[in-house]
Amino acid sequence: MSDDILEPQLPERQNQSKDSSALTEKKESSRKSLFGNLNQDLKQALDTWDTLTEEMSQKVSPEEEQLQEVKRLLGELKAKLNEFSE
Repeated sequence: MSDDILEPQLPERQNQSKDSSALTEKKESSRKSLFGNLNQDLKQALDTWDTLTEEMSQKVSPEEEQLQEVKRLLGELKAKLNEFSE
C-alpha cells in the first residue's frame, strides 16, 4: 500500500522538477534578455554621447562669438589708430 502511494508521487515530482527547471530557464532567459536590452541601451547612449560631444566641441558658444567679434573690432581700431599716429 505504501508502495502504491510512492509510485504516483514520483511522476509528480518529476513533473515538478521539469516545471521548476523550465521556470528557471525562463527566468535566466528573461535576465539575459533584460541585460541584453540594458547593454544595447547603454551602448546607444554612449554612441549618442560621443556624437553630441563631437558636435559641441566644434560649435562656438555665443559668448565666444562675441569675444571674437570684439577682438576683430579692436584689431581694426588699433590699425586705424596706427595710421593716424604715423
